[in-house]
Amino acid sequence: MPQRRKSFISPRLLWCCWALLLTACSSSPPLPSLDDQQEKLTEALGSGAYKTARQFATESSHDVWLYQQTELDVELVGPATPGSYPLIVYLPSLGEDARAGRLWRETWAKAGYLVFSVQPVPISQALKALEAERRFDDPEEMPDDETVELADENMELRPDQGSGGWFGDKPRRQSRSARESELRYVGHQYFAVENLKTRLEQLFWAYRQVKTRAGLRQPLYASADLSKVILAGYDLGAQTVTAALGENFGSGLPQSDELKPVAAMVLSPSVDLAEGNVRSRFQALRLPMLTITGSEDNDPYAISSAAVRTAVWEQAPVGDKYLLLLRGAGHRLLAGNELGGRFGLSGSRRGDLGMSGMGSAAGPGGLGGGRRGANAGVASPGWFGKAERRDPNLGYKQVAAIASVSSAFLDLVIKKDEFAQAWLNEKAGRWLDRAGTLQTR
Repeated sequence: MPQRRKSFISPRLLWCCWALLLTACSSSPPLPSLDDQQEKLTEALGSGAYKTARQFATESSHDVWLYQQTELDVELVGPATPGSYPLIVYLPSLGEDARAGRLWRETWAKAGYLVFSVQPVPISQALKALEAERRFDDPEEMPDDETVELADENMELRPDQGSGGWFGDKPRRQSRSARESELRYVGHQYFAVENLKTRLEQLFWAYRQVKTRAGLRQPLYASADLSKVILAGYDLGAQTVTAALGENFGSGLPQSDELKPVAAMVLSPSVDLAEGNVRSRFQALRLPMLTITGSEDNDPYAISSAAVRTAVWEQAPVGDKYLLLLRGAGHRLLAGNELGGRFGLSGSRRGDLGMSGMGSAAGPGGLGGGRRGANAGVASPGWFGKAERRDPNLGYKQVAAIASVSSAFLDLVIKKDEFAQAWLNEKAGRWLDRAGTLQTR
């Protein structure tokens, strides 16, 4: 008689299957499709939102420039129709490249503005060392223990991580407190005055390159109206903007005789109380300025908190100063790297490092890049805003609010558009409703 073969299942295989089953059971519901998200955002931009006089088709160019042995990542996006357009210089945050802030930059370009984005490559890659710490965009899932074993879904080890994973002991990962400490250390380095000086020098040099290319009539650059320059920035970039406008950091900062902005927009501006002098440090910020923040806009570096960001608006001289304060909105929402659906969803799913929209625009959810990043998990309410956001449409409305208010502000101060003025003064407040408030002084 033929012998019956004994079946044998490896304990390691059983263990792996069990881990995968647990992962499947604990995952959050799938995200809406990009088409569904775009439809929701379009609805939020519908009745009552600010509408520009014309919507332009756009084109863009991307390049890497070299300044004193430092690579600068640059991108230019603007109307495809030949003409002369006001120039917005946009400065991204720590860990973002020049493609960041895509939602805001594309909104402004379609409204008839040329948007130049610049970011030193070392700053865009500053958080790469933390990229391997997956699920870092969800503080609620992060363990408090000093070390904890990596989940099997994160077993993809780099060569420098040594043994472990499927064929050895499970690798260890840092605790939440250790990783937060490391992030705060990196953040404080880049927000320090010495680094700010370097960024200002890089900004002024990059602007001279824009002027040169405009003078040489290079494609797209030739359409820049250099008499109407607006500075805009998010987080670390916002700090550079206020410094360029004259914020007093108690230390001599580089100045430019060529870059003469006529207005500014700051998203999640940095206000470090440790620098002191809060009541007088913003007195030089006399230009028309739009400040955008949220009531839960706390950064992951423990430098600025939501409670102090409005000081930029409160302490700057009166006159054409606008404050858009989004109710319950967190730090990452203001990055403008993702469609509104991610901001409206509660809960989270494991994804890449993405505490404040710090990923490159190729991977808006984190530093992973590529299409995977574009559809990586939702960050926790801690970064997007309060978990009490029960209405999934509120996130779309707040993204629409930033797009609408910033476009109206630009049209008012740059194009002297009377419709924009009427919308800001008479209609914006009612349209915002629960999404937030718009104040002026």
